[in-house]
Amino acid sequence: MKINYLQHLQIILPVLALLMSGSVFALNPANSVTSLSLAALKIAPQFKSAKYKDGSGNVLLYRFFEPANKNNQGKKLPVILYLHGENESGTDNELQLVTTECATIWAEPDHLAKNPVYVLAPQAPKGSNWKSDPIYSNVLSLLKQFITNHPDIDTDRIYIVGFSMGGTGVWNMILENPELFAAALPISGNADEFGGNFSAFLALKNFPVLVVHSIDDAVCPVSSANNAIAALEAAGNRCVGNNSSLWGLGSVNPAHDAWYPAFHNYEVIYNWLFEQNLTRTDHGHISPNTLFTTRNLDNGIKEVWDYSLGTAYILEGHDKAVIIDAGAGDGKIFQFIKDKVLINKNIDLEVIITHDHFDHIIGLKSFVGEPQLKKVYVHKEDSEAVKMLMGTDSWKTQFVADGDKISLDGKEIDVIGVPGHTWGSIVLKYGNALFTGDAIGSGGVWLFGTPLSIEEYIQSVQYLLDKIGNNKLTVLPGHTGENRIPVTDEYIRQMLACAEGLVDGSLSSVPFCRTIGGMPTLGNVATVGQASIIYNVNNVHKIKGALRSLKTSAGILSPRFAPYTAFYSVTADANLNTVSITPEVLADSYLSMTINRVKIASGSAFEANLPKPENRFLIEITSMDKTIHSYFLTIKKGK
Repeated sequence: MKINYLQHLQIILPVLALLMSGSVFALNPANSVTSLSLAALKIAPQFKSAKYKDGSGNVLLYRFFEPANKNNQGKKLPVILYLHGENESGTDNELQLVTTECATIWAEPDHLAKNPVYVLAPQAPKGSNWKSDPIYSNVLSLLKQFITNHPDIDTDRIYIVGFSMGGTGVWNMILENPELFAAALPISGNADEFGGNFSAFLALKNFPVLVVHSIDDAVCPVSSANNAIAALEAAGNRCVGNNSSLWGLGSVNPAHDAWYPAFHNYEVIYNWLFEQNLTRTDHGHISPNTLFTTRNLDNGIKEVWDYSLGTAYILEGHDKAVIIDAGAGDGKIFQFIKDKVLINKNIDLEVIITHDHFDHIIGLKSFVGEPQLKKVYVHKEDSEAVKMLMGTDSWKTQFVADGDKISLDGKEIDVIGVPGHTWGSIVLKYGNALFTGDAIGSGGVWLFGTPLSIEEYIQSVQYLLDKIGNNKLTVLPGHTGENRIPVTDEYIRQMLACAEGLVDGSLSSVPFCRTIGGMPTLGNVATVGQASIIYNVNNVHKIKGALRSLKTSAGILSPRFAPYTAFYSVTADANLNTVSITPEVLADSYLSMTINRVKIASGSAFEANLPKPENRFLIEITSMDKTIHSYFLTIKKGK
């Protein structure tokens, strides 16, 4: 018997409510997806039912959503074309709405209030696909008819989203119609069959694509996503690799359903889509990776998003403007801020860097040589990369530390040191605004950048809470595009509870992988409320006698230093006879440190002789409780 889910909604919802939390089984909170989505079932009745019939009598069933809001009158609105997966095929005209949230997520109330949008969701019959006719041609004709029937649709903002079979359909659609869509979101799709069509990929050189895939997808291997990304990059696309989101290792069950973490854990994907339009890229003639957008926040604060939605803030006073972080991408953020953001175009500028990661500092390159820039503030611990980017203007770099104040219009910007994400991570308090960079994350903090233990991070977060007291502040993190719910001071307390739970063992974690900015991160993640900590399991507890850093004057340390890694090697030039080894102890107090039994102070250079092709050095640190921690360094002489 055919079940009409929407007609029986009154029966289904109470039953599902007992079994599910969101669209996740309550019995398995680790992102386990059900065969039907409760969230989608709530929204699906708002979609109208219709059918398209071509000249040969072929019928294509579809559902569509119209944003009914009087405030939208006179506005041009975007449209999303959703292509479903194989399991949603049929003739019931329902499964494409209720199996996943890929069609309905856009029509949820808070999203609709932010971005009113039309949604068009056709249903392919069983045994068909989105690439073959008559389905392919009828979908295109339906889309064009739908736009004609809704003259308030903005043809510069036609988006396409697809899952699984539909993800493959997305690749086919954009390769066949490179000038029609403003952006594409292929989820768990396979583009391998299109890889040989280089000219088609070449037409997408400046096309915004955000690829979503689980790395442990057994249905459609992640290699298909990586191959599509590589094909676009080979065609000159500068944005796809920097903005793709690949994750897995248990991030969702089943792993093929990458739509779930995409829409539930990473609001940046939703926000990214609505930033794209054809006018913005001059219909494909400008790389979106060079572009920025801006919006006005409260209290005169202006926000700038780069292509990946990394966030910079501008505070413009009477005598100078302060810019917090410099963003990433290939664009010239200095020129954008001067032309599009500043009221006084020639006002003096000062930049404050919250930490030294690439997505917060790359934009500094565009400030070099500009006399309008007077100072760049950064914590000493995070200054090396900043000074390198500033080049000939590195003399403008000024160190700041916890407790410092930077003046602006008779008020003070308070600098608060919160090490954890990096050693030099700082938070800035200005009035009732708290600019946190990535010190507490934007929903999740990544503790991979330093050998700081989570025990020590607890002290950092507690110190931040002590500094802000009971004041109700507006928290403005370094990636506001990640947030569906605004970050508040309660989020900071949740972050503290998360760290404490990991240390005392009351909180469990799950494996984590996310590749963004072209770099994969593997580790574990634990969550309390809105706050998550992404970390390495070896670094939960402080390691007695551990080093904070280990540097050599020649060669590159391999592997990359971590306090829990004991064995390292360096290859130096064959003609070198000595190399400086500089170890720094993590703890403030320790009993002793030796290199090959010779005493050395933390942070001091040890001149190591290199008489052999391979030279081995034993570094031993004795902690205050007489625990000895050892590191082994081999320096090879070669090319």
